[in-house]
Amino acid sequence: MSAYKLTYFPVTALGEPIRWLLSYLDIKFEDYRFEREQWPSIKPTTPFGQVPVLEIDGKVVWQSVAISRYFGKKADLAGKDEWE
Repeated sequence: MSAYKLTYFPVTALGEPIRWLLSYLDIKFEDYRFEREQWPSIKPTTPFGQVPVLEIDGKVVWQSVAISRYFGKKADLAGKDEWE
């Protein structure tokens, strides 16, 4: 079973649709929410200095749309082509 860790600020914004999708798919994940004061030390550890970041067994996916598409395809929620 894969281990998932979502890293984002403690606000809804870009992280919330990912949390909803993970919950909908009943995927257990670590929901790491850091305070704004921690951002200067966390930022250099993220791809392009951005969050949200999702770690999957040590591999990293970043940007909310990319993360959502990853799970959409994994759960067969995405269309079969670009128009569906």
